[in-house]
This record gives sequence, C-alpha cells and structure tokens, in this order.
Amino acid sequence: MKYFSKGYKYWSIIILLFLAQADTFAQSISGYILNESEEPVAFANIFFKQLQSGTTSDENGYFYLQLNPSEYDIVISSIGYETQTARVKIDEDVVANFQLKNSDYLLEEITIKASKKDPAFEIIRKAIENKKKFNSSVAEYQAEVYLKANEVIDVTEKNKTKNRLNKNPDDEDDMEVDLVAKKRAELEAEMSKYNLLETKMNLSYQYPEKYKEEKTAYKLYGSKSGLFIPRFDEIDFNFYENMVELRGIAELPVISPLARTSIISYKFKLISSKKEGEHLVHAIKVIPRKQGNGTVSGMIYIIDESWNILRLDLDLPKGNLKFFDNFNLKMSYEELEKDKWVATRQEYTYYTKQGKKKTYNGSTLINFLDINLYPEFPPKFFGNEISIITQDAYDLDSTYWNQNRPEALDSSELKFVLYKDSVETILNSKEYKDSIQQEFNKVDILEIAYEGLGFRNHEKKQIIWVSPIAGLLDFDVVGGFRFGPYFSYARRFDNGQFYRSANNFNIGHRNLDFNGWTNHQWVYGPMKQASVNLNLSRAFRPINPYDAFLNQLQSSNYILHTNLGGGHRIELFNGLYLNTQFDWSARSDIGDLERGSFLEELVDAGEPVEFDPYETSISNTTLSYTPQQKYMTEPNRKIVLASDWPTFSILHRKGWKGLFSSDVDFDYLEFSIEQNLILGVFGNSRYKFLAGQFINTKQVTFIDVKRFRESDPFLFIDPINVFQVLDTSLVTTKPFAEFHYVHHFNGALINNIPLLKKTRIGLVAGGGALYVKEDNYWHQEIFAGIERTFKIGPRRRLRLGAYSVVGNSNVFDARTDYKFSIDLIDTWKNDWSF
Repeated sequence: MKYFSKGYKYWSIIILLFLAQADTFAQSISGYILNESEEPVAFANIFFKQLQSGTTSDENGYFYLQLNPSEYDIVISSIGYETQTARVKIDEDVVANFQLKNSDYLLEEITIKASKKDPAFEIIRKAIENKKKFNSSVAEYQAEVYLKANEVIDVTEKNKTKNRLNKNPDDEDDMEVDLVAKKRAELEAEMSKYNLLETKMNLSYQYPEKYKEEKTAYKLYGSKSGLFIPRFDEIDFNFYENMVELRGIAELPVISPLARTSIISYKFKLISSKKEGEHLVHAIKVIPRKQGNGTVSGMIYIIDESWNILRLDLDLPKGNLKFFDNFNLKMSYEELEKDKWVATRQEYTYYTKQGKKKTYNGSTLINFLDINLYPEFPPKFFGNEISIITQDAYDLDSTYWNQNRPEALDSSELKFVLYKDSVETILNSKEYKDSIQQEFNKVDILEIAYEGLGFRNHEKKQIIWVSPIAGLLDFDVVGGFRFGPYFSYARRFDNGQFYRSANNFNIGHRNLDFNGWTNHQWVYGPMKQASVNLNLSRAFRPINPYDAFLNQLQSSNYILHTNLGGGHRIELFNGLYLNTQFDWSARSDIGDLERGSFLEELVDAGEPVEFDPYETSISNTTLSYTPQQKYMTEPNRKIVLASDWPTFSILHRKGWKGLFSSDVDFDYLEFSIEQNLILGVFGNSRYKFLAGQFINTKQVTFIDVKRFRESDPFLFIDPINVFQVLDTSLVTTKPFAEFHYVHHFNGALINNIPLLKKTRIGLVAGGGALYVKEDNYWHQEIFAGIERTFKIGPRRRLRLGAYSVVGNSNVFDARTDYKFSIDLIDTWKNDWSF
C-alpha cells in the first residue's frame, strides 16, 4: 500500500492540529521518514549538525523535536538507505517529510557484520533480496477452501456445589433416574461451552485485490459471535511486503520480518537447519528489538537456495488487537509449480478473557484445496459482489459433512457435533418447539411487575411484547410524569421479509392529556433493502431535536406536534439509494398547559414560544450514492460492506402550500460528502462536508429553518456531525457550508514512548469549520485528546476520552474548553460512533 500517497494530504493538517496545544515556548519540526515505495522507515536517525544531537523516527516512521528558532542542517540516515541532508529554517512549527533512496550496498554491509554473530541475518538478507520474485508469482487462481472455526468457553468456578444423589437403598429406581438426570445435565453443561462452524467455498482470486467467494456448504453449531470468520481480503497476509495489514484483527499494520529494513526492527536467531523433503529449511526466531504495536514475534522458516517462506508462526502485538487478548497466526506455503508458492494452510488461535473466571478460546483453520493456477474467468466475473451463499449450502446436513469433510474433527469437536446432531431432530420438532413456546408464554408475577410479557408463535415466526407495570411510568420535559403501556409486534417471513410495529399510549398526570405514537415498518425487498414505513403520533417535540442536551431539558423549547407520515426506501442499483418521506403535521404552542417538573430546579425553563396553530405538508427526498460499494449476498438478504469511495448525498426538502391545508411553502437543497479513510500506519480518518440553502422561502416557519446544534458543556459529542465550542443555536435560511474531520492515530506517535505505550492510550485530533452567509458568520475549531479503550465483556468495548478544544469565530474571541466522551463499540459493524 502506498501509505504516504494516501496519508500525506491529511497528515500536515493532523500534525498542526495536535501541536496547536503543545508547548508554546519553542518551535518544533515533525514529519515522516519514508522510502522510495512511500512506506515508513522505522528508527531512522535525524541529526541536527548545529546541535550535535537529534532524534529517531518511531516504528511508524514519525519524528518530532522541539527547537529554538534558527536555521539547521539536518542529516537523515538509516541502514539500507543513502544518507540525505537538508537545510531547514525553524521560525514556526514545521512539518517536513523526507524520502530516502535505497542502498543495497549499505544494507549488505550491515547484514554481513550482523551475520558474524548469527547466520540468521544472512539468511534473512537473502530472503529479502529474493522476495520480489515470490511477491506476485501467482497472478490468479481458483481453489476449494475449507474453513473450520471453533470456540471453547473455559469457566473456572470456585467452591462449586455438587449435586447430591439420592442414595436411599430402598429407592433404587429413583436413584437410577437421579443419576441419569445428573449425567444428562453434566453433558448439556459441557456442550454449552462449545461453538463450531464449518463452511466450504469456491474461491477465485486475481492479483492484486480481486476476489470472489462462492460458499457451497455451511453448518453452524451454537453461536458464531465469538468466532473469527474472515473474508478473504481480511486474511490475504502478504509477508513479502514491507508492511502487513491485519484487517478486522488489529488497528495498525505490522512490520514484516522480510521488510527491507527489518534488521532495524528485529533480531534474528537461527534455531535449526533441517532437511524437509527435498529442501533444506532454516528455522529462524523473530525477536522484536523494541516491544510495540508494529512488530511480531515467533518463527519464520526459510528454504535454502530459493530463499522463500515455507512457514510462519507469529504472535501479533497484544496492544494492537481490536477484540482479542492474544492472537497467533500460522501459515504454510506449498509449491504448486516451479517457483509458484501459495499459502495453502492458515491457522489462527486466539482468546479473550472475561474477568478471572471465564476465557473464550478460539481457533480457525483455513485449508486451500484443488488449486487451479490457470483459471479462465469470464468477462466482468469480478465485481462488487465479493461473497455469495445460497440456501442449498445451509440445507446440507450431517450426512454430507461426514462424507465430504476435508479434515477430520478432533475428539472434542466430534463429540460436540455428535451431540448436536443427536438432539437436532428433537430441537426442530414441533413438539419440542411447542413446549418451549408454552414455557416462554407463561405469565408470572415478576414479568407483570418488572420484566414485561412476551408471547411467541414459532410457526408464524412472530413475537408480541407488552411492557410491565414498572414500564408504564415515563417522563416528559413538558408536564413531567406520564403513564401508559408500550407494546410491540414483529414477524419474520421465510422469504426474508419482515414486519414490525411499536406502539405507546400515555396520559400526563399534570394536564390529563393524551399522547402516543404508533410506528410500522415492512421490509418487503430485503435484497434491495426496500422498506416502507407508516407513523402516527401526538407528542411534545423539541423545536430543534438535535440541540444541546441542556437545551432539550427546557420546556420552553417544545411544541405540541401531531404527525401522520409515511416513507419508502430502496436501493435502485448497487450503492444508489432513494429515500422518500412525507409528513402531515399539526403544530401548536404549549402556552395553555401546565409545564412544571423537577427539571425547573435544574435548568431555567423559560417562556414557551407563542404562535397560532398551523398545519404543514413536508416531503423529504434523499438520493445517496457510494461508488463501488462491496457487498455479500445471502439467500434472503444483502449485506453491505465498505467502499474506497466516499458517499455522495443530495437532499430536497419541500413544504407544499395548500396540500392538506398546509401553511408552509419552501424548498431546501443540501449536498454532502462523507468518507472513512484507513491510512495504514497513519491511523484512521473520517470527514464530512455539508452545504445547503433554501431556494424558496415564501413561507418558512421558525421550526423549519436550518439549525446548528449548540455545543454541550463538558460532553464531547460526535465531531463528524457536531461542533464542540459553538456557543449558540444558530439558525439560517441563507447558504451555508460546514466541514468536520477527525483522525485517530491508533497508537502512532506514542508507540515509541515506553511509559505511554504501556498505558494503551491513543491520540485523536481533528477540527471543523462553519460558514453561514447570513451576517457573514464563520466559526472554526480544532481539538486534540487522548482515548483509552476498556474491555467490559468478551466482545464489548468501552472507550473513554478526554479532549481539549480551541475555537473562535467573528462573533466571539478564541476560547478553550475541556471535555470528555463515552462511546460503546458497535459489535455488528465492529466500529465506534466516531
């Protein structure tokens, strides 16, 4: 990957944002050292002649040094590269990136010196010299792939109470029944700790990044939530590249033991040289020179004379892992033809702990079989659909797997599969499902009072839920407490269609007024993500639903809103979505209502806005497009993945004068661009640009104008959509434009600082800008902060952050605020909210 070409455009901005809050009594120079392939050069020397001292780049190639204002002669050097000199004038904070040219002579010289201590260095040097030959030796292939993933949950229980058997000799029959029940319970408890998945697929690959998976068989025993089940692009690890990306496993790429300058990052020790078949294989231990998030440890096996990889057995750096506490990968290569080597077997072992008593141990095996190096792909074979599975693959039973399983199960897996197969018929029988349904549908006092009532029909695949007595109590900013039930209904159909309904009706204790809402959604085209919705409501609605939290606690910011609406969403073709929504509303003020609640003691409620009642008919039409959107196809649904392109959206909102007695008449247009950027060692970035204006303002009410959210005190809210130090709730009907940017360094900058590295603190920086033509208003802000992720479950993560934000505008002077954030990871998307 061309890390520099993807990252340097954003990097200067990021560095300036971060350094804006650094020491103000000295200037600084910072930047990246890169090679001719625009990849980071780790641990390069940056020497300042006038100071007779300097600094070194970290494992991501980044350097930073504070200096007094002056002119400096800089010498940049690193093993394997030609020395470079530069003259730099420091009269402000300077961001400078340097590119070093390769020097085979210098690399060979230093490797020969190192090899006098251990021959492993010479072997690694030869492997580096020959890696280009094997990097892309296989341009394309097709293969049958077998994947098996399992998980064993290890629970340690202290002082476990043993079940007592009935040992009364006069009741031998009861004793036998008791013993059988105990053994059955023990077996069920043991089997509940296992999860297993097997799948077979036809994989088609074309260098460098085109692939397609066609799953032909699929069997799941238990739950797959803790299993590592990667797509091919997530395990296409190429250790012949200098940097190896670990998509889905780790935040940052790692330095390959065969990176051009790996001798700087690793020590190597020859463990053995043994004959394996026709090859002499050198087993070399890989030892990081510095513990960090960019290096691996373990073994690499190199074949003599050809100097290519035969096997890898490597542990990934723990601080770089997303969800696992430990992760090991093993890869075995096979020569299919002369000098054409393919990684035909991959094994991954991993675990994560939950407290001191529970450990989730997992392993994933991927075996490549019947590889064809000369496939004939039809035109347009590779596209945006990267994976497909049909219902036939799900329908294959244990008979198929017993006859077609490429690799035998181990004893514990076999025992688990036999147990699951033996009870599968029972579990899928109508009698068993009826008994479970009957148990589920029982009503007891605890459900009525606290948990809520659930009623299931497994034949119709529907469920009804009714709130408990405790759920009847609710609170509204206007008028305080309200009382009323909530109930929902959902049904899933065999063809993937889905219907859900959610309903609430309530009465206010202060005004004895009736409010409520009913929402209905029908997903009628899951392959096109097509759905319709209908909603009816009467409720107190904030004038600005996206306003600061404290403002939404003020009853004066609310109106009485009665609404009848419906909408439709559909994917017209891959990546192009059309959303339409129409709402009829009746709006009135709340001046005649009792509004008081205990909130008045916390915030100033103020006086509500007074206006004559009126009605509106408003439509919203949004067209959004993500080019080259990747996706997976399942029997009854389409799963959308990422794209290398941004998402472009156009919104048209219209007030229809006279339609259903509507009193509004306006047209509003908005355009936006939004994208997530994965920048390798540089970290991850997100940005959003938004611009809009009213093109018709004949009758625009104060509710329908464009509003900008006032910032919350202390709380750091999603910086992609919200400004952090905007001191007022802005409104406008004039043109505006805004931009938001956030960058997570993911360990960059501080990975080379031992004390900070151990804290696992991450750095984040970003900023935003706003321009409103009305009053020629502009606002700008930058922020920098630290974040720390905490494990709150085997697969749940909590991220806490602390930030410093500096902003100013043409209305107020520069100000600095300090804020904090709390964020939970989305386990479905494996991503944070920002």
